[in-house]
This record gives sequence, C-alpha cells and structure tokens, in this order.
Amino acid sequence: MCKVPYASTVGSLMYAMVYTRPDIAHAVGVVSKYMNNPGKANWMVVKWILKYLRGTTNKSLCVGGSSVSLQGYVNANMASDRDNRRSATGYVFTLGRKTINWVSKLQNIIALSPMKVEYIVVTEASKEMIGL
Repeated sequence: MCKVPYASTVGSLMYAMVYTRPDIAHAVGVVSKYMNNPGKANWMVVKWILKYLRGTTNKSLCVGGSSVSLQGYVNANMASDRDNRRSATGYVFTLGRKTINWVSKLQNIIALSPMKVEYIVVTEASKEMIGL
C-alpha cells in the first residue's frame, strides 16, 4: 500500500469541498488547519471524510422548480472549535431551489452564550442577504 502525503489528500478534499461538496466544508476546513503538522487524530478525520465521500457517491443535489424567492437558512453551534473555543457559523442562500451562496466558518469573536452565537450568525447572514 502506498502512502499518500497528507497535504495532497487534504488538498483533494479542499477541491471537492469548494467545487462540488458543501456538505464536507466544515470538516475539511477544520482538518486543513493541521496540514503542516498532522497528528494521528487528524488522519482519522481525513479517513472518515474519505469514507463518507465513498459512501455518498450516488447522492447529489437536485435543483429545479420555477419559484424565484430568495431564502436563507442559518445555523451555529456554541464553542465547537476545541483549540480556541470559537463557535461555528453556517448559512446557505437559495434562489428558487438553487443554492447560490453558502458559508461554513468559525466566528471571529468568542461568544459567551448560545443566544449570542445565534445573534452573530443571523447578523452575518443578514448582511450577506442584503448584498445578494
């Protein structure tokens, strides 16, 4: 069995995340922070992502329909990043049934309550929606 370099494996996952698979965006973003010095736990996460991708090769996003209303969906979780205790933010915007914009990232500030985490993500998503 040949050894695949960690950086090229994560790089391939980054390509899949950016261009075809928003469902793995958060996991790939987290594991990519450790590209310079990966540990055993990081490799376990990369393997998990690859197994997930292999198990979902027959899945796809279905888009269509005639409605043209702009809709947004937001979500956040409190202090999900164990390294610096920042919360994760995620939102997606659809026009009709087509996804036109999505984001999954860590929040810039550390919130002290779950309600503040939700306020932050709603505010960020609202600013993005105004731009759209």
